[in-house]
Amino acid sequence: MKTVRSCKRPALMLLQVVIGLLAVSAVTLSVPIQAEAKTKYYLTSVSVPGDAALTACDPGFHMASLWEIHDTSNLQYDTRRVFTTADSGSGPPNALGWIRTGNLALSSTSAGEGNCNAWTSGSSVDHGTEAGLAIFWSDSPTITAPWRTGTAPCNLFFQVWCVHR
Repeated sequence: MKTVRSCKRPALMLLQVVIGLLAVSAVTLSVPIQAEAKTKYYLTSVSVPGDAALTACDPGFHMASLWEIHDTSNLQYDTRRVFTTADSGSGPPNALGWIRTGNLALSSTSAGEGNCNAWTSGSSVDHGTEAGLAIFWSDSPTITAPWRTGTAPCNLFFQVWCVHR
């Protein structure tokens, strides 16, 4: 009698393990796998001078550095937020906007350097970097491609590129 009882115990334990694994598998398979949401970015509809660029984005967003939005294939343009053009579709418009450089506070006329003294100047003698997607698709590539960049005096009004935090 003792021999029969000892054989039943491992079989019972094995049965419990199998049932437990089946239960876990069923729960795992029934939970839908959510795709990772892409980071959203947009171009403001309102144009501002350089010294107002840092506060132009909606809550939850901040003024984007070019390198945060450089690869648009990893991002989602937020068409519900604001600015689009007639042929934007679900992508960004072909327009220029103030963009952060990641540089020291400078007023240089070189794209990638000028940032309206870290976006504190609205003076016509200081310059900030602006960026937009390339207009002419046949242009030679640059380090910032597909973005075209330039600088403008900080007293001029431009839209602002914003990215979700």
